[in-house]
Amino acid sequence: MDPINAARDFVAERHPDAVASILGGSTARGRSTPTSDLDIVVLYPNGGANYARTTRFRGQIVEEFVHTPASISFWYARERAERCAVLGDLCAEGILLTGAGSGLAESWQRDARRYMQRGPEPLTAEERDLRRYELSNSLDDLRGAVVRAESFATSAEVFQQSVELLLLQHGKWLGKGKWLVRRLEQLPANDTATGLLNWAGSPDHSAERLSHLAARVLDASGGHLMDGFLRGSLLTPGTTP
Repeated sequence: MDPINAARDFVAERHPDAVASILGGSTARGRSTPTSDLDIVVLYPNGGANYARTTRFRGQIVEEFVHTPASISFWYARERAERCAVLGDLCAEGILLTGAGSGLAESWQRDARRYMQRGPEPLTAEERDLRRYELSNSLDDLRGAVVRAESFATSAEVFQQSVELLLLQHGKWLGKGKWLVRRLEQLPANDTATGLLNWAGSPDHSAERLSHLAARVLDASGGHLMDGFLRGSLLTPGTTP
């Protein structure tokens, strides 16, 4: 069955009293695979339930996210603080399944798009420096790696930390797994972003090339940071400043 029709049938059967619903994720973006599930956000009036559940419908896995306007506001604030928008992306970029024409569904999606355009909370100076330190530490490990398995594991860490710092430098949302790559794809074309994408898709995953790209990301945030970086307080416990 067509996934959009299947999603509408799911909402009609499982959530007949919902005021609106949206199909999001890879399916809504035309990037589904044979193993993709259906990500469906269902909206009820305030006072209704708020939960996420994985279920099966007509042989296909469905991830259902049941919300109210109040719970959506709560999760938007939490996602913005964590800088990783899942619910917001589903609502902003999804396909309206039910409630279209009432004005409520359209307003819900407009609000989600404004939220996504606003972007995550900007990094504080302390948060930026902590990310610089963590990437610098991982980069040093990668440059010194002599065991192939360790180089593989450290490369994955350096890639993730580099992409996240690059995204936050541009005020963009973070993502997990494949969505980290998709967020990277959304950055304006530049040598560093393109280089990281090309590295991720390369067959050899050159540690030397990744090290060069990670160093670029660090340079744009103030440079390599290890010696002298302080976490916590130098005060002796029990003393006051």
